[in-house]
Amino acid sequence: MKHLFQFLFLLIFASCSSTIPVVKQPVSIKIPVGPGPEDLVLDTFSTAYPRLLVSCCERRKENSPYGEIGAVNLNDNSYKILPRLNEPQGLLFRPHGFDLVKNKEGQVLLYCISHNNEKKEHSIIIYKVFADHLEFQEKLNSTLLVSPNDVTASCDGDIFVSNDAHKRGSRMEALFKLKKSDVVCFNHLNKQWTVIAIGFAYANGIAVQHCPVDKVILSTTRGDKLFSMQNVGDNIDWYYPKEIAYLKGLDNITFINEYEILVTAHLNQVAFMKHAGNSKKISPSVVYRVNITTGKYNAIYANDGSGISAASTALYYNGKLYISQVFEPFILKCDVELK
Repeated sequence: MKHLFQFLFLLIFASCSSTIPVVKQPVSIKIPVGPGPEDLVLDTFSTAYPRLLVSCCERRKENSPYGEIGAVNLNDNSYKILPRLNEPQGLLFRPHGFDLVKNKEGQVLLYCISHNNEKKEHSIIIYKVFADHLEFQEKLNSTLLVSPNDVTASCDGDIFVSNDAHKRGSRMEALFKLKKSDVVCFNHLNKQWTVIAIGFAYANGIAVQHCPVDKVILSTTRGDKLFSMQNVGDNIDWYYPKEIAYLKGLDNITFINEYEILVTAHLNQVAFMKHAGNSKKISPSVVYRVNITTGKYNAIYANDGSGISAASTALYYNGKLYISQVFEPFILKCDVELK
């Protein structure tokens, strides 16, 4: 029965793969970082030089556990782990999606999802960011954080989180594209978590740009859609999703400017699952540039996985495209000109 389920799982996923867009391969270099560099944020606040913060977590069970936040100096591509100070005793740090915000008081804060699967506890951990370390500020928990995938925050302290499933690790939800995932929000005024949008098939990347927030951008991996969610109430009330674009296997989101984002995509779910179990099996990577007003998009990077497999986040800065991934210990720096 187990093998039959696995066969059906692969069969259905195989039917969902898409053709890799044809894009000229850019000149690129690999920057070694920790394993599983799933998310990236740009930090131009904390040091005299621009840097990337990298959320690294080992996801292959056969390898040694690893969970760190690292920093890449964009002037020389050097990488170092940022020590985390003043954490509560016994804190298990397994980072996933994260976001960097300079708040109204001028503090630079990192909001990071951390998983403790053994205790079925999923938290948002907030750190104050310094040039050479992170300082623990607060750990937020809620029964609504059932399977958090990505997090974004506003400068006033509102926090938005995508739950990719109604039940963490549910194969049935992923396999049959069940619309059971949601978006939850922490209101900085009343310190309460609430569900603000429901009915997504594997909600994934989430991003906001303005403060206070008037719009939330959300990607869905199994729903294959990119949404803009508009606030329709006073402060945090309810957000109604409007479809921006239909694109396969979407992952994390970063803004390029007021109207455009970058979003990565996994076009072949079978290849992704094989790569998850074996680093030698590659998985296609695509980065789309999307106008969130018009819905127009184009691929600015596409590869069968030989350049970088299972790309999860793309970030553009100063004429360079930086791409991270779910499993392997490097990010890719590409010469890409966005006109």
